[in-house]
Amino acid sequence: MTAFEKTFDSAALDYDKSRPTYRKEIYEDIMHYKPINSDSNVLEIGVGTGKASRPILDTRCHFIGIEPGEQLAGLARNRYKDYENFSLFPQTLQDFVSPDRLFDLVYAATAFHWIPEDYGYNRVFSLLKPGGAFARFAYHAGPDRGRGALAEEIQELYHKYMRTESKSAGFSNADAQKLAERALAYGFVDVRHTLYHTAKDFTADEYMALLRTYPDHMKIETADRKKLFEGIHTAINHHGGIMTVYYAMDLELARKPY
Repeated sequence: MTAFEKTFDSAALDYDKSRPTYRKEIYEDIMHYKPINSDSNVLEIGVGTGKASRPILDTRCHFIGIEPGEQLAGLARNRYKDYENFSLFPQTLQDFVSPDRLFDLVYAATAFHWIPEDYGYNRVFSLLKPGGAFARFAYHAGPDRGRGALAEEIQELYHKYMRTESKSAGFSNADAQKLAERALAYGFVDVRHTLYHTAKDFTADEYMALLRTYPDHMKIETADRKKLFEGIHTAINHHGGIMTVYYAMDLELARKPY
């Protein structure tokens, strides 16, 4: 398990409570692109606590998940203990043993970027049946648009303690298109992309729990991380006690040729 995976695993409960729920339209678009039913074999890479698993499990497909984090996997197993079609292996994709051409759908929710690109796409291509689909989706957090002073104050704290030089431009439709087109280099066809938007409110304490699930934040030197977190907590409370995170959620789809 990598250091980043260990960070997620140590904050499993925070991860489950704090991370956003994926838009239902993501699953609807996946199912439209590749219909899934009780005869289908599906693999989820990086199940985590199972936040992205239920809509797929509800198709009654033969579901296999892989998740190397012991604490994360434990939460997922408990969540889906009543699903007879749910199987979970405590492994990375690199360690997962499976016949090629087994799966109708392979998908990853905010997990595929941890896997080396060449290995990840080539392995997924091998695991898919001809005509099978690969779906990768993720979310990208943006600043509070309705509280400009709060957003500016937090940006200054990041500049001071994480040495960020400028505001993020956010994840755009062009970014999603570029990411989708990467699959073409690995033999996939019929690539598509969609961008969705949602928002979630956090109290100061809730936002601290969210930050504890971010590996890049937990890598900051301890004293600087403490000052960053305390500064953000104070800023949120100073500006009314609520911070709204605006999320862009991107979906990229690709198909293995017949």
